[in-house]
Amino acid sequence: MKNGWRVRTEPATGAALDLARRLLYGCLSRYDTGEAGGEIVCRVAADAAPGDQGYRIETADRRVCITGGTPAAVLYGVSDFVNVWLPELEQAHVWMKPYYFVNPFAQGFPERRVCSRPDVLRRGLWTWGHVIYDYRGYLENMAHLKLNEVVIWNDFAPLNAADIVAYAHELGIRVIWGYSWGWDTQIGVDISDPAALAALEEQAVERFVREYSALPGDGIYFQSFTETAEDTVNGCLIAKVVVGWVNRVCARILAIAPGLELQFGLHATSVRGHMDYIAQVDPRVRIVWEDCGAFPYAYMPDNLADASGTQAFTQQMLQVRPQSLTGVVTKGMICLDWTSFVHRAGPERIGEADSRVIEARLPLAGRVMRLVQSEWMIHGDALVQTVRRLHEGDPGCQILALLEDGLFERCIWLPAALFAGALWDTGMPFDTLLARTARRPDVCFAQ
Repeated sequence: MKNGWRVRTEPATGAALDLARRLLYGCLSRYDTGEAGGEIVCRVAADAAPGDQGYRIETADRRVCITGGTPAAVLYGVSDFVNVWLPELEQAHVWMKPYYFVNPFAQGFPERRVCSRPDVLRRGLWTWGHVIYDYRGYLENMAHLKLNEVVIWNDFAPLNAADIVAYAHELGIRVIWGYSWGWDTQIGVDISDPAALAALEEQAVERFVREYSALPGDGIYFQSFTETAEDTVNGCLIAKVVVGWVNRVCARILAIAPGLELQFGLHATSVRGHMDYIAQVDPRVRIVWEDCGAFPYAYMPDNLADASGTQAFTQQMLQVRPQSLTGVVTKGMICLDWTSFVHRAGPERIGEADSRVIEARLPLAGRVMRLVQSEWMIHGDALVQTVRRLHEGDPGCQILALLEDGLFERCIWLPAALFAGALWDTGMPFDTLLARTARRPDVCFAQ
């Protein structure tokens, strides 16, 4: 196969532009241009496109120029050029003469100029850290989908946290470290006992100082007491107790680390009837909601029970603290196998598993994704509508998806790509999003 096209990046180094070059050369290897040649230029330039995450693509005959204000923005443009633009440009819209496809690298590109930027500014994934098997692959696939934030929850701070954060930052991805504040897989403390709560407060602050205050990263995500279907424990209202306790801990930690981003992972099941207390959460703390009702908050994407009530709660949740920080964790992809879960025994390096471990896990991950991807094709519009409502109600809303133990580092599954696409362009109809995403050459359909 012949190809006279070359790729040039300005600047020439950096992880994001290295990944952009790999994407482009991988793409070029699939085309035979004969003796024809051309050039793809990837350039970082100030004010190249609207917003610091936006990009511009310009094509004319045998020249393609992809420009962004940051290396990550250029990478976003390259990913869309390879995975969105080309699959559309190469469609012949006939079944023969030519045979289904045209080759723009051989016949030249039309004159075209497009600027694109994300609607949702904070777009990402939520996962337990010990089931990231290849952190570089996980982060690279996030960058392919133009996702820019990851919450990594773990029993202990990872030993290779600095390596993970450094690589994530090179790809334009923020890393939020998640861990428990006074909570395990069940509420193991008497929240009606002031002495017990005071002891937990000391433990939470002391652990932050010992393990996380000097850890590289972009913030802390925590959960406390709310992952239950009950709204009281020992006669005490969870919403009232947790808000007071969380505010005290956060105040002490922010006194130690002013400016630290704190995210309160809050399960709606235990507090949704007591929003007057939730409104009192320290305004410096971002509430990240989950378990808010039907899909896209439910684990199974066919769970649409009380869909109207779920949308109503989404609106209520956005209004409870209208001037404060908001986020959500959507679900419906793949989660841990809680039937065999055990807590980690101690600190470890994450995302550096042997390839044999990955290959052994992949068949089950693919089987789960085969199930849920079929439901996303039917019910994915529930995600699109929810994202649209969240963005309209709070343009600064952080929107995450739970995607853990699914070998995302090896496969960009269809639901993950649909989720990411819905966040970049919140106005795109679901049927258009589904068709565009299905054409992406980097998307894996679980078999």
